Amino acid sequence: LFEKQSDTTPIMRLPPLRLATAAFISRKSAVPHSSRSLFSTTAFALNMKSNAATQAEGTVIVGGGIAGLAVATALRNVAGVSNVKVLEASTKAEFKNNDAGAAAQLGPNGLRALKFISSDDDGVVQKVLDMGGILEGNVMMMPGGQTMAIPDTTQVDTGMPQVLVRWGRLRSILADQLPEDIVITDAGEDIAGYQLSDGDDNSHVSMIDASGHPIADLSSTPLIIGADGVRSTFRALVRNDVTHLTTDSNDASGEDVKYGGRINIKAVVNKSLGEEYKSGHTHAAFAPDGSVAVFAGPAGHDATYWAISVADSVNEGDSVTFIDGLPTGVEGKMALKEKLLAKLNSLDSDPYITAVIDLINETSAEKIFCQKSEEAKELGAHPLHSADGRVVLAGDAAHAMSASYGQAANFALEDAATLAACIRDGDDLDGALKDYSKKRLDRCIEMQARSAERAAKAMKGEQVEDVSKWIFQWEIA
Repeated sequence: LFEKQSDTTPIMRLPPLRLATAAFISRKSAVPHSSRSLFSTTAFALNMKSNAATQAEGTVIVGGGIAGLAVATALRNVAGVSNVKVLEASTKAEFKNNDAGAAAQLGPNGLRALKFISSDDDGVVQKVLDMGGILEGNVMMMPGGQTMAIPDTTQVDTGMPQVLVRWGRLRSILADQLPEDIVITDAGEDIAGYQLSDGDDNSHVSMIDASGHPIADLSSTPLIIGADGVRSTFRALVRNDVTHLTTDSNDASGEDVKYGGRINIKAVVNKSLGEEYKSGHTHAAFAPDGSVAVFAGPAGHDATYWAISVADSVNEGDSVTFIDGLPTGVEGKMALKEKLLAKLNSLDSDPYITAVIDLINETSAEKIFCQKSEEAKELGAHPLHSADGRVVLAGDAAHAMSASYGQAANFALEDAATLAACIRDGDDLDGALKDYSKKRLDRCIEMQARSAERAAKAMKGEQVEDVSKWIFQWEIA
C-alpha cells in the first residue's frame, strides 16, 4: 500500500496469464457479460440447479466482512443457493456503521468479480466508482521537498480504474445485495470447531464451542465457509486437519500468523489533502530509516484516506511495538491518536507530513482503525478446504497477505466469484471445493509472496518488479 512502483528487470517468472480480450479492454464492456447471467435466466428459471448447489443449501458463513458478504451474495446470485446464513461477531449497530474500518482499494480484478456476483450487473460497480476516489497516479514525496509522480495506467490498460472506497460503505453495498435476515449479528465468536449432527446421514455438521458443546441457535449445515479474517479459527482447523481446537482458539489461530513488525493506523476523514497536492493521486513518504511510512489518497468527494505504518523499535536487542496491544474504546483510541501525532511531529519538518498531521487532527478518535501488520504463513500446497469437505476458506482466512498491493478486498471478491462458479457447475459439493482450491491456490501463493517481497524491499528503499498488470488481468475461470 505504501510502496512505489518501478520498472526493474523481473526477478522471478510469473505464472502463465490469460490474455485480456477486446471486451475486457473496452470501457463499455470492461466487465464481460458473464455466463452467470445466462445461467440465471435459463437453468435457474427451470429449477435446474447443480448437484453441488443443491447440497450446499443451508451453508453457514462465519464472518460478515467483505469476504463473507461477497461469498453469500455470490452463492445466491451465481450458484442459486438460496438458504445461506452469515454469522457476524459484531453488534447490529456496529455492522450497520458505514464508517467502520478505513478504506479498501479495488482494481479491475475486484470490480470484475463484484459485477459477476451482483444481482444488478453494472449498477453495483458504478456505485463503488461514484462513492470512491478514482486513482490517477502515485506521488512519492522525496527528501528535500522533491516529488516523483508515477501515473496510474490501469484505466488505459484495462478500461477500468483503481478506486479507494470506504470499507464500511463497500460492506454496506454487499449487505444490500442480501435479504436482511441472512446476516446474524452477535454470533460466531465462540465457535471452536464442528462435529457430525445427531440423527443425520453424515451430510451435516454442527458448530461447537471450546468445550466441545454444540452452540445453541446455530442450525446444522452441510458446509462452513470460514471468512473470519487474518486470525482465522477455520484456517487453524483446515491446516491442522482437525475438527476442534482444544486449546484457546485465539492462541491456535495465531500460530499460523506471521507478524510483519509494524503497526498500521488509518482512517478516512471528510477533508481534502489540500489544493497543493495532485488531485486523484495517492501520496507516500518514508522516514529515511524506513521506520515510518505516511500515506494519503482520495477516498471519495472531499474525503481522504490516511494511513501511517510505524515499525517496531529495538531497545537493548528487544523488539518494542509502537503500542502495547490494540486500543479499544474512545479513551484508548484518543491515547493512540495523541501518540501518533507525537511520533509524526518528531520527524523532520515537511509540508506533506504537516498536511497529514492536519488530517489526523480532523479525524475523530473513535474512527481511527489500528491493526498489526499480520499475514498468514505461506500457503504451501495445503488446499483451501478441509479433508472432510466440511470447511472451505475465503478472504483473509484463506490467504491474508501484506497490504503492499492493496489486494485483500480484491482477492476476497475473486474467491467469492470462483467458489460460487465452482458450486454452480459442480457435480457434487466435494468436487466443487476441490475445483475451487485448485483454481485459487497458485494465484494466492504468488500474490502472497509478491506482496511480502514488495513490502520488505520498499521499506529499505530497494526497487522491486511491479506485477500490477498480472494482478489486474484476472478473469473468472
